[in-house]
Amino acid sequence: MQQLAHLDQQLMTLLTHVGEVDTPLLEHLLDQREQVLQHLQADPTRLEKVQWQAAIDRTVQLMAHVQHHREQSAQQMQRLVHGQRSLQMYNKFR
Repeated sequence: MQQLAHLDQQLMTLLTHVGEVDTPLLEHLLDQREQVLQHLQADPTRLEKVQWQAAIDRTVQLMAHVQHHREQSAQQMQRLVHGQRSLQMYNKFR
């Protein structure tokens, strides 16, 4: 459980950082987190209810941050595409 808490802290630090998120690092940490969760679920006798609930709460927070960054990236991509289309139109009439 400590390893999961440590990964969650790293993820929160990465996701709450202002600016662009290091996508490869984010993917790596999320993959590690998934592996740790699978390992914990394989032996549920070691899980304490309070710790497990805290992990679930952190998961909800992490997913909200990931969703926020996904939405920001989609908006940024939309602005980029719009800018490219505008430039193409401008170049047509030049």
